[in-house]
Amino acid sequence: MQEQQILALDGRTFIKGVCLAVIFHNEETLYTVVRVRVEKTNEAPVEEEVVVTGYFPRLNEGDVYIFYGQFRQHPRFGRQYAASQFRKQLPNTKEGVIHYLSSGLFKGIGKKTAAAIVETLGENAIAAILRDPRALERVPKLTKKKAKQLYDALRAHEGLEQTMIALAQLGFGPQLAMKIYQAYGEEAVDIIHENPYQLVEDIEGIGFGRADEIGRQLGISGSHPARLRAASLFVLEQACLQEGHVYLREKELMERIGELLDGRQSGAVDGRAISQTLLMLSEEGKLIAEQGRYYLPSLYFAEKGIVSNIKRLLGQTPPSAFAESEFLLALGALEERLGMQYAPQQREAIQQALSSTLFILTGGPGTGKTTVIKGIVELFAALNGLSLDPDDYKQGEPFPVLLAAPTGRAAKRMSE
Repeated sequence: MQEQQILALDGRTFIKGVCLAVIFHNEETLYTVVRVRVEKTNEAPVEEEVVVTGYFPRLNEGDVYIFYGQFRQHPRFGRQYAASQFRKQLPNTKEGVIHYLSSGLFKGIGKKTAAAIVETLGENAIAAILRDPRALERVPKLTKKKAKQLYDALRAHEGLEQTMIALAQLGFGPQLAMKIYQAYGEEAVDIIHENPYQLVEDIEGIGFGRADEIGRQLGISGSHPARLRAASLFVLEQACLQEGHVYLREKELMERIGELLDGRQSGAVDGRAISQTLLMLSEEGKLIAEQGRYYLPSLYFAEKGIVSNIKRLLGQTPPSAFAESEFLLALGALEERLGMQYAPQQREAIQQALSSTLFILTGGPGTGKTTVIKGIVELFAALNGLSLDPDDYKQGEPFPVLLAAPTGRAAKRMSE
């Protein structure tokens, strides 16, 4: 493809330039910030150097890239070019090709080997290798193993760019497209065309609606097995993660799946097909069915684990009971020191907590749960002759009380 054709890409704005420095790169999300020296652009006005952001694999400093996107004003970091797509500009001079092949991107290829490849295949060596990997057989002293590694790496770099372009045409933004590429590699587009509903299972952030739209474009509809499977998993996941359910009963789950499928396309979906799909998913371990209830495996085993640990705690020997007079005396001393008085229900809660292996206290906001926690901790220490001053404990010596909370706000309240 000629440079002008590459740069023209659908008439979009672009910046072509040399990657001077990788400022930030997240290996997990692939979010990247780089500084680029501009060589060519159809944006105006443009500084000599710009900051480009986007979702890319780690870019190689010193190489030339073409970024497609638009300028945006970041509230903290100022003007940045947000790229939705990129392409690597392959070198077209002997010196450039040698530098590229020996840049560290290709395992086992140093400057000497890179020079031998260019000497044998010319300045169009990269195109020649991609066209026919057997061309590397002509390079003196290049082992078959190194030749294969080089070809595979070149294909991977070329495949990434082509896959990202194809995913963009399917309507995926750069972040989701990169997630899809990380999951499927160069086979991404083939997998999506074969079964777009696989995305619902494999890629976080892609819901049933997006997959179903692609499926409709590909002619997949009605009670297609892949469609039923994705809808079943999506409905249960939404019910659990969005509505707080641990499971759904079979009748309700089937009704919700039917409503989702019928609501998106005309024509009723066969209930028996939905039932068969749920059975198949449970046999695969994607769902867990128990006594007419359907669980996500993670929540099922979480619930089992909680039950197991509750039984373990309840089976332990309860703490030694304190005489009523001893408890009331310690409570009175605490109330005097705090300058407050516990309500009868709060007193009962504290006393029961101190004599139980497991105790659950409930109550709405502002009902005094934190105040009760303070009473439990303070009286536990007083009745057992323990200090609550951390300085009284040597390094490595366990502190007698542990507090934990599921949210930062709750943890802060308990710390206070």
